[in-house]
Amino acid sequence: MELKLLKCPGCGANLPSPSAPNGILVCEYCRAMVSASGAAVWPMPERPADDPPFAPDRPRVTVAGTRYVLLGRLGRGDGSDVFLARRDARITEMVVLKVVRALSDADLVAREYEILEELHRGDAQGAEHFSRLLPQPVAQGAVKDPEGVPRAAAVYRWHSGFQHSLTDVREVYSGGVDPRAAVWMWKRLLEVLGFVHRSGYVHGAVLPPHVVLHPRDHGVMLVGWCNAVRFASGRALPSTSAAHRDFYPDAVWTGEAPTPATDLVMGARTIAWVLGGDPVSGSTPPGVPPPLADLVRRFCDAAYRESTGDAWRVKELVDAAARESFGPPKFIPFTMPGWR
Repeated sequence: MELKLLKCPGCGANLPSPSAPNGILVCEYCRAMVSASGAAVWPMPERPADDPPFAPDRPRVTVAGTRYVLLGRLGRGDGSDVFLARRDARITEMVVLKVVRALSDADLVAREYEILEELHRGDAQGAEHFSRLLPQPVAQGAVKDPEGVPRAAAVYRWHSGFQHSLTDVREVYSGGVDPRAAVWMWKRLLEVLGFVHRSGYVHGAVLPPHVVLHPRDHGVMLVGWCNAVRFASGRALPSTSAAHRDFYPDAVWTGEAPTPATDLVMGARTIAWVLGGDPVSGSTPPGVPPPLADLVRRFCDAAYRESTGDAWRVKELVDAAARESFGPPKFIPFTMPGWR
């Protein structure tokens, strides 16, 4: 008699060899009764009960045919609300859900999504690494608010640990962060901007709420991409944030096209602000060492001629100022309340 290796049609487990051609086999895993030929099952195993729903009290939204459970609000921008969510399925994933408040801003969400898709497809130097520090698109579509009004939304992959913006940092460190912490924040931001500029884009909104930190790993992620433009196009920024007027160079408000130098000025003003200083003048508190304070002040000035738009060159200057101020590089732990 030729024996065959049989598999249970109920659960897929291997069955023992039959003792006779017409014998009955019992699956050790799901207890299905199977003929030696594998032709019949008495009875088929019952379908396992579904897992209880995750957090049934929490609201659900559907984007592009996939349902998500809202876990909480991550932030509130000028025109959108940002939530932490998870896919409502047994095999799940964490995501960031961005939903516009004003119906007229739907095009900005779609535009941001398209730009990020293009940056992730790009092959500029460092793309494999730096694209991980940009929001990663998952899906886009409309969600219905509690009144049933459809609002444009985009879903991005959640990056664990990146949960505090520089706005949050300044709220905790109201007098300004340790200048040594500001150094790594500025350097990591310049690295991301260097990749963005090599990809042909200007971010156009390098503002405190758009610079998100990983405190433990000293990482920086850049979000808020709805105003990004290709600087070769000569287009003005699609929109600006009146609440952060001091962070923009004056030329932006007169409708001039942004350049990579625009991002560098805004980045320096953001660092001046998180140090406890003034973003317009670039002045910083007395505790900031003069070499670093002078560099921040110079690059906050949009008329500074050395602000050529080369983020990597600026990073070299930050390295030199930090070495002059603090000596050889040394890892300085940085913490934020509630971070694990």
